[in-house]
Amino acid sequence: MADQVDISGLPGRERQFTFGLEVARCYDLRRDDAAVLVHLLSLEELAPEDLSRSPLARDMVQDLRQRVRPTFRRKVDVLAERFQFVSAASV
Repeated sequence: MADQVDISGLPGRERQFTFGLEVARCYDLRRDDAAVLVHLLSLEELAPEDLSRSPLARDMVQDLRQRVRPTFRRKVDVLAERFQFVSAASV
């Protein structure tokens, strides 16, 4: 049902981000890797700084790296590399 909610009307990017992150987490709990990846990539487009600093998002990316199918492996690896670059740059 959450995918049917139009979040474009939510005030503030932070609320849109939080909602999207929770939706990604729900898919993560169901181990729907394709949906997790789609939502994380969409969140990166919406708020890349927030995503890279989110411990929950980092955990989801790590989980994806461990269990993703070969079809999505490259996209997950590229996303994980961007996470590592951002964390190294912020130190």
